[in-house]
Amino acid sequence: MKTKALLGVSVTILLCAVGWTMAIPFIPEEGHERAELQVLKVFSARDGDAVFRAYMVNWKGQEVVVKDTLAKTDYHVGDSAVVLVMKHKFPKGGVGPDLLSFEIVPDVQLRNSGTR
Repeated sequence: MKTKALLGVSVTILLCAVGWTMAIPFIPEEGHERAELQVLKVFSARDGDAVFRAYMVNWKGQEVVVKDTLAKTDYHVGDSAVVLVMKHKFPKGGVGPDLLSFEIVPDVQLRNSGTR
């Protein structure tokens, strides 16, 4: 009976560890940086309770669109937004260019203080 209980606890711990690992946002090993960039344009849409939000920013002299996947920010044109810039290798070792992706980093302190 002790063996079954020990096995059950071990399996539960293993499953929890795997679940926790999968819940942590992926940051690539290839390279990433945080940049504070000025918002040039806001893209947003609503459909009932569903929300979409993204921003156009200037990054290294190039206009790029930055996703706010969880729609946790409310920046306006001229605001500074913290952006995670990630560089990925082409998937599965295939032939192709390195890939860039841009994601808003929600500022928990500003959001919780009630100010933008």
